[in-house]
Parts: sequence; C-alpha cells; structure tokens
Amino acid sequence: MAAPVITPYLDAAPCPRVEVFFDSFLADAATVTVFRLAGGRTFEVRGAVRSPVAGALTRIDNEVPFNIPVTYRAEMFNSDGVSLGFTEGGTVTLNVAETWVHNPLDPFGALSVDLGSGTAGAVTRPTPGTVSYPLGRRVGVVLSEPRRGVAGIPVDIRTRSDADANKVQALVGGYDKNSVPIVCLRLGLDDQRMRVPQPLFLSAFDLTEVDVNHQWVGDGGELAHTFTGDEVSPPIPGLYIATLRYMDVSARYATYALLRGGNLTYGQLSRRYELAGLGG
Repeated sequence: MAAPVITPYLDAAPCPRVEVFFDSFLADAATVTVFRLAGGRTFEVRGAVRSPVAGALTRIDNEVPFNIPVTYRAEMFNSDGVSLGFTEGGTVTLNVAETWVHNPLDPFGALSVDLGSGTAGAVTRPTPGTVSYPLGRRVGVVLSEPRRGVAGIPVDIRTRSDADANKVQALVGGYDKNSVPIVCLRLGLDDQRMRVPQPLFLSAFDLTEVDVNHQWVGDGGELAHTFTGDEVSPPIPGLYIATLRYMDVSARYATYALLRGGNLTYGQLSRRYELAGLGG
C-alpha cells in the first residue's frame, strides 16, 4: 500500500502538528489503526484506533515530537477484525524551536512555554526491587521488577502574562472543567539538551504557582509553575477531541449546495482543517 501523505503545520492553531492522510487501503479493509514510530518507541495515534474507513483516512496528530524523524504507518483490519498487514511508512521531521505543553485530551489548551533551568536537572529511571537473604545464604538474591520510565522529574514552567498563567493552571482542570492530570511535553530545539523521551507524558498532580515578580509588576510579571512528575502512559488513544466538527462545516456553508460546490468529495471536505473552530 502507498505511504501516507504527511503535512506539517507549524502555526499555533492549536499547536504545531501534522496531518496524516491515507488516500487508499486494501479493498477488504474495514478499519485501521495508525501508528507513530519515533525515538525507538511506537504509539497509537490518538483518534486513529480501529477507525472505520471508506477508502481513505485523515487524522491530525497533536502529539508528534519535534526535531526528530517520525514515521507513520497503518495496520488494516477486515470486517472480522483480522489483520491485513501494514501500509508503507511515511516519515517527517517537524522542526520547532519552542517547547509546547498541552493536556492530551484538550489540544486547544496548548501553549508554548519557557522552562526554568531546574527542569529535568536529574533524570531517574528506577528499577524497583529488594535484596533478599534466604536462610543459609551468605549473599543476597535480587527480587526485582522491570525498569520503569523516567520518574520524579522536576518541571518548572515560566509564564509572563496572566493569560498564559491561566492556561498553564487549566492544563489539568479547574472549577468548571474536569480533566486527567496528565500533560504532554514536547521539547523545542532550545530545550532538547534534556535527555528525556519524546513526546513525554507526565503526571501532574500538584501544579504549584510560585510568584517571581508578579506581585510587583502585575499582568506581565513572571510566574513559575512547578511540579514533579512521573512518566505515564497517555490517555487511551481512542479518546480524542475532533479537530474538524460538523458545526464548523455548517458555520462555513449555509446550504448543502454550497458545500458540494466547494468540495468535490467527502474526503476533500474531511481535510478542510482551516474551518476548525468556526462553529465556536
């Protein structure tokens, strides 16, 4: 099968991302799962897990890591769920200077951030275990679990406006919104000195706001948002917020005739991501 067409987007609507577009699959393919391979790891692409297909598929990946080669390919399944094999892979490198953070279930809350110098100053990948001394043994026996991902990473996010500070604090929910306490941290070129996985999903249970000079300056003053996180699995990739919605299309086209006139096929319409957000 042909490799996907991968289109990078570097704007902030809502964050740097790529579109992964497959224009054809095997005739018997009923569903597909799209995989992202980067940095020696494989992830299922959010919103592209056992997705029904009718000859083509397009998805936006807001979790693509920056400044390293990333390959996408899809596994095809027939109507009985039997694998039909994989498509060819397509590779892209998204060159981004800034570091971005967002909640995986809310890409529209993403923002570019500056990281304080203490971020990831020490990186630990613990191997839980104990040394046991069975009766009669002079030396111990190791009882251990598999080595874990990075743990106890200090993160220091700096903001210099109230609007950005509010967005950082809203990453894990608020008074009127519940969310999972997980953030996706994607390092820009300036921060890639940090030897941590990319993308890095971290638990964020206690986002502490520390005043640097805000009390003297007010809006525009600097605040530090600190927490200590462990590497975690991202939320189930079948959960996602659609980038392009029916209400966005309806906001652009008042009638079906206008919609048909501006889009030759439904496949073309499904890629009109510039309409995202028009519906509010």
